[in-house]
Order: sequence, then structure tokens, then C-alpha cells
Amino acid sequence: NSNNNNHNDDIWKLVTLKQNSGKGAAVKQGMLHASGYLCLMVDADGATDFGKGLELVLERMLNKEQQSNNSSSCSIIFGSRAHMQEESKAERTFVRTILMVAFHFFVEMLCSSSVRDTQCGFKLFTREAARAIFSHLHLHRWAFDIEVVILAERLGLSSIQEVGVPWQEVDGSKLDTSKVALALASIGMLRDMLCVRLCYELGIWKTTTTTTNKKKED
Repeated sequence: NSNNNNHNDDIWKLVTLKQNSGKGAAVKQGMLHASGYLCLMVDADGATDFGKGLELVLERMLNKEQQSNNSSSCSIIFGSRAHMQEESKAERTFVRTILMVAFHFFVEMLCSSSVRDTQCGFKLFTREAARAIFSHLHLHRWAFDIEVVILAERLGLSSIQEVGVPWQEVDGSKLDTSKVALALASIGMLRDMLCVRLCYELGIWKTTTTTTNKKKED
């Protein structure tokens, strides 16, 4: 992250956790420690073409920022593979396809239908949006992206926009595709979605007014 135009003043931060608490926990800490105006979340497997993907989400972010009249912006751009599903350009294994279809079904039924691809690991936030969302995040494992979407809606942030990014399946994923492991992973994700829905609906998990809304009130 950098707060200056001088590249010699760039600040690199390596954030470590005392124990492995899950992908969501790692992303949360990274986002809360970020100091740049824009915060990018990227999966380490390189499935999304970084150069082209970054160009596309930045372009959409800049367009959205120019259209915003707020001095303090909470913009969110999700890289998406939805366009690949329609055009059959993304070649997934049969197991991944089943998991993807089932997951999207339950996301739409239990969480939100506003985002077509919640799980693509290429997401760009303004710092204010990142802090508003990740300071409230509870889920620490694979389904944390779902809570990100729900929090953006509940906090009244600007709507999430999606932009298609180049993506390909990469060997070496940590997802175990054995039948038993797949069943357990699916049950775990469904459990997390139910947990998020119930905890927010019942008021067990609460959200506070965003910084942007407070500034407007002032």
C-alpha cells in the first residue's frame, strides 16, 4: 500500500496470524491493516489473470468513483466468472461444477441474489468499504465471501458491481474432491450460510452505522 505518488515510499506489510484461523480470518486481517485507498483481495493460486484482471476491476472502480457524488466512497467491485459459465469458456471438473451449481442455488435462496459470482477470488474495495465490512466479519473460513455481500447490503454501502475477469482452473487447489470430503465441504458451506442468515435476522450479529453515513448526518 502507498499513500504517496513516490514509489520509493511504498509500504509493504507482512501480516501473520498466530494460528491458522481460515481464509476469511487472513483476508480480514489484511484488509484491516491496509492503508492504501484501494484494497485488492486476490487468491494465491493465480487462477485469475492478475494483469488483465486488475486492469478490468480498476477501470470499473474508476468509472464508479467518477459517477459518485460522495466525497467518501464505499465502492466494491467483484471479479466474476459468470460470463464464462454462459459462454462455456471456463472448463471445470464435473465435481467442481456440481459444487458450484449447488452453492449458487443456496446463496440465492438463503443470502442474496444481487451477485452472480460471490466466490471468485478477485475483489476490489475502497479502504472505507473494506474497513466497514471486514470490521464486522464473523465467518473465518471458505464461505466468508457470502457474509461480505450481506454486510455490504446491511450497511447500506453502494451496490456491488461485477466485472468479468479472465479465469482458469488451477491444479493444486486445497479443495479435496473425494466424495466424502466434497459432502463435508458442502455441508459446511450450507451451515455457514444458514448461520449468517439466522444470526443477522435474529439480531445475534449486529452492524453499526458506516463512516460514510455518519459523515452525511454531520
